Amino acid sequence: MALAMVQGHVMDTLLTRAALAEPWYVWQQTLHGSTAPGFLFASGFVAGLPRAPLSLRAGLRRARRLLFVLGVGYYLQLPYFSLWKTLGDSTSAERALLFACDALQVIAATQLLVLGLQWVAGRSWTRWAGVLALAIVAATPFVWASGFAARLPEALAAWVDESTGSRFPVFPFSAFVLAGTLAGARLGHVPAPRRHRLEIAAGTGLLLLGGVLGLALRGRVDFWGPSPAYVFVRLGALLLLLRVVEAAAAWGLPGIRALALLGHETLLVYVLHLTLLFGGVFGPSPLTAWHGALGFAGATGVLALMIPVLLAAAWLWRTAKQRAPHEAQLLLLFVTIAFLYELAVRPW
Repeated sequence: MALAMVQGHVMDTLLTRAALAEPWYVWQQTLHGSTAPGFLFASGFVAGLPRAPLSLRAGLRRARRLLFVLGVGYYLQLPYFSLWKTLGDSTSAERALLFACDALQVIAATQLLVLGLQWVAGRSWTRWAGVLALAIVAATPFVWASGFAARLPEALAAWVDESTGSRFPVFPFSAFVLAGTLAGARLGHVPAPRRHRLEIAAGTGLLLLGGVLGLALRGRVDFWGPSPAYVFVRLGALLLLLRVVEAAAAWGLPGIRALALLGHETLLVYVLHLTLLFGGVFGPSPLTAWHGALGFAGATGVLALMIPVLLAAAWLWRTAKQRAPHEAQLLLLFVTIAFLYELAVRPW
């Protein structure tokens, strides 16, 4: 999912309008529709693997990390490297971008909710998480059609639906994170042969359910937007993909170790590739001049150069954490505090 995400962002950003309109690219964009749900599902899967409920210490450690992820999500959307300029001089478009609910925000918020469910409901948390996921899926068409977000403050409205420009609002995308936690908890500790059968059976069943719902809701609910059929089809495909990826890892296919490295350091890969593509509050990207200006060969060349950079950064950070975990955490803490201090004291 991390690799597909990087490839999709590079192509969507750098290709010309004519290239984006090519039939083959439109077709691959349909396949790329699973990248974001897969990213959310995978984050939930990893969170669902540990036995729950967690100890107080482990729970607080995870909550702290999730709050950091939430902060990183908003850092990527800051219009200025000054809190006071952001508050006092942001345009409505800049505020909409700042408050938008993107992948990191929905991941962090939903996993914090799962932590709360685990503490409150104990070992029965999966039942409540499943009910909540189904409720979100079922409510999404009504929430999107209600205009409810327009009556909320702009910082909250962005979490509800896509009307404010959010790409991954809670309705329906929290359901992918919740489904991932359920899959991790229910499948992660099952012996391999039985897990494989469950993945195939559940994936096929969800695909069929999504297909039936898609036919039933055709003409009434947009499949590519709030439709429950969209969620079930994507979840079914992701469970089948999980089986394929696990088989590829078991066979030791070339490139699996590199993919695993990207998966282990997804947050770093996510932040670094967006910074390389778009820049941020510290300055523009060197690729800005090429946005919407390259053909397929040029964009592929940029991607081929970017992947080794991302792999090298992931390897360096992972090695640092393994060899000096305490020092790595102190470095991360220092960078975070220094950034927040500068953000707060810069007048404009």
